[in-house]
Amino acid sequence: MVGSTPDALAAFLKERYIDDNGKVPELLLKDNVFLDMIGTSEKGDGTGKYLVAPFIDQRPQGMGATRAAAQAGAASANGGNLSGDAWVVPWGDYKQSVYIGHKAMVLSKNRMGAYFQDRAKECDLLIEGCGTYFESLLLGDSGHSITPGGFTISTGVCTCAQKQDIVHIEKGMLLQASANNGTSTSHSLLGSGSIGYVFAVNRNAGTFTVATSDANAVAGTAGDPSGWTSTMYAFRNADFGGTSTPNFICNTLAEYIPLADPSGTLNGVNQALDPMMRGGVRLTAAEVSGLSIQDRITKLVTRMKSRAGTKPKKVLIHDEQWQALANALEARGYRNLGEPAKAGSFSFPAISMATTAGKLEVFSSNKVRPDTCWALDPDAIHFRTASGFPEEMMGDGNSILRKSDEDTYEFRTLVIPAFYVYSPSAIGRCPLLTTGL
Repeated sequence: MVGSTPDALAAFLKERYIDDNGKVPELLLKDNVFLDMIGTSEKGDGTGKYLVAPFIDQRPQGMGATRAAAQAGAASANGGNLSGDAWVVPWGDYKQSVYIGHKAMVLSKNRMGAYFQDRAKECDLLIEGCGTYFESLLLGDSGHSITPGGFTISTGVCTCAQKQDIVHIEKGMLLQASANNGTSTSHSLLGSGSIGYVFAVNRNAGTFTVATSDANAVAGTAGDPSGWTSTMYAFRNADFGGTSTPNFICNTLAEYIPLADPSGTLNGVNQALDPMMRGGVRLTAAEVSGLSIQDRITKLVTRMKSRAGTKPKKVLIHDEQWQALANALEARGYRNLGEPAKAGSFSFPAISMATTAGKLEVFSSNKVRPDTCWALDPDAIHFRTASGFPEEMMGDGNSILRKSDEDTYEFRTLVIPAFYVYSPSAIGRCPLLTTGL
């Protein structure tokens, strides 16, 4: 019976995504090494507006050459037995939708199984896209720019200053632009938030082409959206992190471990009290000037062990930096390159390096900024969701929703995330050169 096809599709999708518990993690994690490292299945306490995550940044200081000195240290309000604080992490929102036409469903009644498989592929790709975007989001900064190296425009053709940024651009995207990267409340969108409709992408050239309307995009008519000029940063529609009231998605790794020593407060924690224990370990460009990729990594790991007393377990760099490291090591006679290693649930190619913290595996992700190296203990990073990653919207019992003004159904998913670094000193970063990539 044709009228039952939405129910049949809903049952099909339920079996695919809910009853088959391995399907969604595979879609989310298979190409996203950072998400796989830190884990995404952990659900947080969804009560209240915030997730409260205590941490310890100081061991008990009740020690001394005499009992009186030890007692004085233990009794000190500043030293005491333990010192710490708590991240007060806001829960964010991120939504996904895919449309399913009723007419197409009806006309497919004689091949409903094949039709369901086609629609399932669309839903699969929606979930894959969610994982891909969160991988790049969490490895970025609070601005959420998908062209962190910036871009320019000429008659609708946009050129990424950093060609690797093109991996974040896809045909069909709706983009907004700003003259700034969106990490400050003083930043604003160009053209009052005018939208560029992406209809062509050249990944070799690092370019993408936009139209000023959906109709122009369908017609292939390129144009410059209002206010888009000079060097800009691109953002998914509504994801801009600037202004005083942005749409909050979640915090990012670079917010907890900034490029320079933090001097203020993040999520209720004064990081300036101990920028390394509360804001991570970092090397400056001056400290690594003239060093190779390998030497920068080993220097960062040594800094973490010698000053913070922490030992990272894994290193994460951009794909092209990983290949440059592999080439350099191979030229020196090192042959154990690209051996599969477990990041979390899945295996990825990894280079094993000897450091002061022991053998470390260097992984790659095309979502990492090419100019950044991360050394980390994945156990120190927590990505929680209040109701699944992603949650299928079916609180009313319906997984296939009907649009009010069209003969169309909608499959919706939602993520309610909270991201924090439990032990910032277990995370380190250093700059990498991008010339020659």
